[in-house]
Amino acid sequence: MIEKREKIIEKKAIYNLNELNPDRKEIINLYPEILNCQGCNTCTLSCPQDINVMDYISNALIGNIAEVAEKSFNCIMCGLCADKCPAKITPYNIGLLCRRLFGRYLLPKANHLGRRISEIKEGHFDIKIKELKKMEKTELSRLYNERDIEA
Repeated sequence: MIEKREKIIEKKAIYNLNELNPDRKEIINLYPEILNCQGCNTCTLSCPQDINVMDYISNALIGNIAEVAEKSFNCIMCGLCADKCPAKITPYNIGLLCRRLFGRYLLPKANHLGRRISEIKEGHFDIKIKELKKMEKTELSRLYNERDIEA
């Protein structure tokens, strides 16, 4: 069992996210074993999170990074899918790559984030933070549950 685990760990690609393109070619270049997927569904059957692993691997094969990111989001990277895969694919690493590519290149930019960081650095929230730190947990929970959520 330990030998299998060591072999799986070796299949983690080393890359610089800033030098990658969010496309099928990059996925295959970093994880060429994905082309050996047999569609056996053993990965999905072994997932303790009930994630449809084979489905997100199929999406990775066609370069649908957004779907892979969404479908692999709850993956805890336990390695059971890779341990059972007859093609020796490491689905959790492929899912992680796609989530990183999605976040870096495909997600819309949060324009308000830069403004908010500047406001924090300028001290606009210092007084409110001090007030929050003095509150009881029940009051904090109430405020949290009643908050307005930004679009």
